[in-house]
Amino acid sequence: MGQSQSGEAPHPLSTEQLSHELALRFASKCFTHLEIAHYKDNFKALADHQDGVEYWKEETLGRFLLLPDALRVGSIVYQMATYLGAFPFPSLAPCILTREAMLKVVTIMTERYGKVLKRGKRDRVRLLFRSMAVFDRTRALSLTAEKPTMEQLVAEQKPDDMMEGEAAIKEARSGVAGFAIDEPVNDDLDEEEDDDELALAALDSLDAIEVFKEDQKATREKKIHHAQIPVENFRRFLMLLLVLAPLRPQENMAKYGEDLSEAKLRELESEAECILAAFDPDEATGGIRYTAFTQAISASFPFLFDPLNALFEHFLFSKNINLSKHRISSISTPPPPLSPKINPIASDSSDQSCMLTSELVSHLSTFLVTKPVTTSPVNLFHTGTRFHPVYSTTAHGTSLTSFSRQVMSWQSATLLLVTGTPTPASNTSDFSRPITVGAFLPSPWSKSSSSSSGDSSSPQPLLFLLSPRHALCPHNPYNHSSTSNSHCSPKTGIAIGCIIPPASRTSAVSQLPVLGPVSLRIDVDISTAIFQHDAGEGIGAFLPDPGLEKAQAEPNARGGAVGRKVEFDIDTLEIWGITNPEAGEEGEDEVMKQKKRLDWEEAEAARRAGVNFGGDKDGARALLEMAGLVGDKGRSGGSV
Repeated sequence: MGQSQSGEAPHPLSTEQLSHELALRFASKCFTHLEIAHYKDNFKALADHQDGVEYWKEETLGRFLLLPDALRVGSIVYQMATYLGAFPFPSLAPCILTREAMLKVVTIMTERYGKVLKRGKRDRVRLLFRSMAVFDRTRALSLTAEKPTMEQLVAEQKPDDMMEGEAAIKEARSGVAGFAIDEPVNDDLDEEEDDDELALAALDSLDAIEVFKEDQKATREKKIHHAQIPVENFRRFLMLLLVLAPLRPQENMAKYGEDLSEAKLRELESEAECILAAFDPDEATGGIRYTAFTQAISASFPFLFDPLNALFEHFLFSKNINLSKHRISSISTPPPPLSPKINPIASDSSDQSCMLTSELVSHLSTFLVTKPVTTSPVNLFHTGTRFHPVYSTTAHGTSLTSFSRQVMSWQSATLLLVTGTPTPASNTSDFSRPITVGAFLPSPWSKSSSSSSGDSSSPQPLLFLLSPRHALCPHNPYNHSSTSNSHCSPKTGIAIGCIIPPASRTSAVSQLPVLGPVSLRIDVDISTAIFQHDAGEGIGAFLPDPGLEKAQAEPNARGGAVGRKVEFDIDTLEIWGITNPEAGEEGEDEVMKQKKRLDWEEAEAARRAGVNFGGDKDGARALLEMAGLVGDKGRSGGSV
């Protein structure tokens, strides 16, 4: 038919051959030679062998990563690895964790794939969802079918060419059985599910798009809308992410699992439950669907999976290799931290925090940016962020005078945390669960309303809900109304995101700040507060959280107990100063500057109190109070 051997097109590679080729490309382009040597040594030292195949079992992976036994996350991480190791072909999952498969896992978890997959950055979230999700095809056949076991689901997902190696697969996947699974209902189609960018980028780099399309046909029934992450699995995985939030590459992982007492586990579970509620689990099935998962990540948790990067970087450092035999400069070592590795709530002050626990700091690290952005935002554990106690109702009382003295003297960014119990007057259905509201204010406080900087690279104000569910309300860049970000007045209290009425020249009574669509107002005696989240009120200083807005519209949904307007009795209010010390920074930091300001104020007050008025101390004090120099009457007096 006119064909010739010289002009014949090369035989297309199989999926297994392409998967092998991609692993080789990752090894050569995404890692240094020394990193690959370390990786090979780590893998070989712990690998099991069967029929000439080196592989890792579940307990091997958990032992190497030092996953805390108390969290029971070993099977979850192993399931994720057996899916990611088959990348970019879902039909090969779950795979045996061979050296090549595990290298692909490390590449994806550490986001090292950028040099090979130019356009696949944002699709890592999709892969992580698939790796944790359970695919239930029986739902399409019968709503009354018996709930399948994990083994049955895995068997359904295996391609025919893997059935011959069933014995090896069972050995390699020991312990995977036992995952929670619920029958999904309401299989909503997702518009984005066919847009598998990361996998397409991988196959595009290998000129094998057609092979990928064939693989997609083989797995077309395993659509994302037929999948969900079991809530119990995700709760335990969130607890792991919170524990490892401060972890840095090559740092000892064991210390983060050593002190997991019962009390600490309860704190972790409480924070994880608040985060979990933001993913709007399906009440009928107890699972998290793809749409809710991606929306929550994009809107509220940009740094949630950052600890995975540092965790899997440990594959690239082996204690068995003598580094003195290599050029130290060739090692791809991350830069040292900008500040000593300390608990962010530690300080020289004797003030004890009731709120800013290490678990809460880990929660904050999933979304909070405290430093100007130069390239891409990074979480607070990687910027050297430190928290310094500025004001607390437990240490300084509930006087706005004390609040003003402590907070106004701090001339840097601050974090506000307030917690309390909803009152019967609140628009909420659950009065037993405490509510915790926070605000990040990058500009110093003042007695006049303040707003954010117009520089887009600077951190922007945030108003957020931490419990009973997580909600993030970012600064509205398009707001040009009179709504302010922060305001403090001894006559009207503390306001964030409220509209401040202009001062009246005819009335001696000051008008209270008007609640904005998303706002927080605290009364003058710091006893009650109102948190409002109501998009129907218009446009304000902060944008509403889409997940919370949806939950408020569905009273039966998880997190729907948080009403649009919640009034609560304050238990504790804290203000924390935020600094980001740079390496080699010269001069005084903000802590010392504040101390000097407060010392000067005390010395000045003592000097004024010691003015000689001929021994008439009462008359002297009365005169000073009239002048507004002492007492709580402000500084507006003095004229007759």
